[in-house]
Amino acid sequence: MEYSPNDFYLKFNIIYNKDGNFIDYILDYVSDDFQKMTDIDPGSVLGKKFSTIAVDYADKLSLKEIYFRVIPNTKLKFDTFIESLSRLYLINIFYDNSGTEKQMILYFSDITQVKENTLKPMETDKLKNNIIYFKDKERLYYRDKLTGLYNKNFFEEEINRMNTKRQLPMSIIMGDINGLKLINDAFGHGMGDAALRKAAEIMSQSFREEDIISRVGGDEFIVMLPTTPEETALEIVNRIKAKCEKNTMDFVKISISFGVATKTDEDEDIEKIIKRAEDRMYFEKLKESKEAKLSMIKFLKSRLEKITYETRSHYERLKSLTLMMANALGLTDSEKEELRLLCEFHDIGKIGVSKNILQKQGSLNNEEWEDVKRHSEIGYYIAKEFRDTKPIDELILIHHERWDGKGYPGLFKEDEIPIVARVFAIADAYDVMVNDRPYKSLMSKREALNEIRSQAGKQFDPKISELFIKLMENEEQIV
Repeated sequence: MEYSPNDFYLKFNIIYNKDGNFIDYILDYVSDDFQKMTDIDPGSVLGKKFSTIAVDYADKLSLKEIYFRVIPNTKLKFDTFIESLSRLYLINIFYDNSGTEKQMILYFSDITQVKENTLKPMETDKLKNNIIYFKDKERLYYRDKLTGLYNKNFFEEEINRMNTKRQLPMSIIMGDINGLKLINDAFGHGMGDAALRKAAEIMSQSFREEDIISRVGGDEFIVMLPTTPEETALEIVNRIKAKCEKNTMDFVKISISFGVATKTDEDEDIEKIIKRAEDRMYFEKLKESKEAKLSMIKFLKSRLEKITYETRSHYERLKSLTLMMANALGLTDSEKEELRLLCEFHDIGKIGVSKNILQKQGSLNNEEWEDVKRHSEIGYYIAKEFRDTKPIDELILIHHERWDGKGYPGLFKEDEIPIVARVFAIADAYDVMVNDRPYKSLMSKREALNEIRSQAGKQFDPKISELFIKLMENEEQIV
């Protein structure tokens, strides 16, 4: 497969989890010249994950940079100067489906001599900075490291070069990912980066090779489509939106708002066309952002019901139990509404906890328990982004506080805990005890009430505990 003495390649098997979601790549094969060129013993890397190799051999082959550019199932080409080899390589990433396992092939083509022959003599020293000035174009080639797309500098160079009569009609598409702040806050920047890569993957699969797709901001993309009328650009946007609906990630759905504008006359200012596309994109975002958030919360709730025991019947039982206490305590209508919302959304943050942990049979270890405890914080960030749940964002954060101050996140104790949270804690604990869970044995209603009594003044508000037990001891009130 090598065409130059300095070329080499690596084959990776793609691994997925049991739900069919991408996890990583496992190095399965290296070409004959790999060790000669890199001075790396194949035995030390074969069978290891790409993510591990990228860290362990970051200085050897620029593998860390390459790893972050890879977009699963998407072909990619870019050049990079590898310091340890003192050579410039064209990195070609493609996929092979012919075998029993799908493979990604990482091919290193030595182009040092080729580039040197096309550079002006005074510019050859710029190779080591990975900045290549082509003799006939004299323009910078840059790539966004996270997504593998072109960056803003490259787009600006290209728009100046392509802004000619023969490229008309020239369409510009501006895109902005909805809810990226929510994803970053709730699930961490790793998930936010994954969402950006997924969006880039979907967009890369939707355009022609000659179209220029660039990431120009944290969550913004711009695409230049030469010789493309506006109707065609709008059709492409609709295709991308349809693909986003189908290509959900573990915790989130990708949603992108777009704006389209087209230059049809040579005398039109291209900057005004770009501004028009941007304005239309922001107008669409105003309309779509709320819809996207509602769609996301619906998606999160649906997925949560599949991976946990937070079912609709659980919510309804909690509402019945908490309303019974609220009426007896004389809580206000506002507090009753907070209880209703808390019953429905209290564990929304569990969407950010591993399914294996949530469904584990038996006790959790310390590390797993710490992961579970994070769900109240994740839920807090999710709730802050939605108008309907924002009134209870802090209640979601503290709904596992204890009367004795030993709960989490450990901000309040005793009467410092809002009464809504104290009422909810008793109802939630009771419902968990009398309904089977993988980590707890099913209790009788009497046993559950005795447990509430034993935890009064420790886990639960003692006065509300006493009230709840009295109410529940009336057989007609037992749910």
